[in-house]
Amino acid sequence: MAYCFYDYLGRDPEMAKIINEPAGRKKRLQETFIQWFHEMFTGIDNWSELYAARRWQIGLAHVRVNITPQHVVPAMAIVVREVEKHLKSDNQDDSLTDSLKKICTIDLAFIEQAYVEVLSSSILKETGWTECLFRRIINAGTDSI
Repeated sequence: MAYCFYDYLGRDPEMAKIINEPAGRKKRLQETFIQWFHEMFTGIDNWSELYAARRWQIGLAHVRVNITPQHVVPAMAIVVREVEKHLKSDNQDDSLTDSLKKICTIDLAFIEQAYVEVLSSSILKETGWTECLFRRIINAGTDSI
């Protein structure tokens, strides 16, 4: 699964650079992926506070290396698609696929929320704006789109 995941990501030149530089990163990422994948199904602490904290750290790691939601969402779709293929080939019940989609959506939400929080916090810090002003600007911006 990890190989399939990183092969897919490696097709994008921007992601290929992130994955392959510095040397040895891809191997470390594959090992991390395997750990993430295992934790997703075991729940670490029954999907409670430790699980949430680990997922938050994963989100921050994605932000640190500038992996944006536009790359994360299709990558998560690859995870769902590949696991779904394995479940179907093993004649597993559709409820397992539904559970997979739910937990992947939760994990995806952590990554996206980390991106939003870091971006918002950075803008507030850099500009000195209040959160209230920032939200007003965002709301006004949505009206103009």
